[in-house]
Amino acid sequence: MSIVRYTNKKTGVVSLYESTSHYDPVTKQSRPIRKYLGTEDPVTKELIPSAGKRGRKKGSKNKQEQGDAEYRFLYEDLKKECLEKDRMIKQLSRENQILSSCLLRIREMTNGITLHQDRNAEKQNPDT
Repeated sequence: MSIVRYTNKKTGVVSLYESTSHYDPVTKQSRPIRKYLGTEDPVTKELIPSAGKRGRKKGSKNKQEQGDAEYRFLYEDLKKECLEKDRMIKQLSRENQILSSCLLRIREMTNGITLHQDRNAEKQNPDT
């Protein structure tokens, strides 16, 4: 059993592994089995041990549940916003109908006035 040092050339981080030899009868060769120990402190050259835990963290489910809760909140918020906008559209649509009918009445009245003025003008100037 020995300690093996691997240096990452891009980052310069030194990783330390415990290496033991294992004989492979199929290839009839010795193969190393390595166990990760941690990284090396660049200043003191001492081992900084790893946590020794592998795989996903236990808290990853909680993050997913938090994300789901956040999406539910966003969904409810957007749903309220859509309902409010629908209500506003209906209200504006009613106001638009009322204003359109008022405008139509005003046009009818102004047409009646202009027709009346045209008739008066014809009476005053019969030769045109």
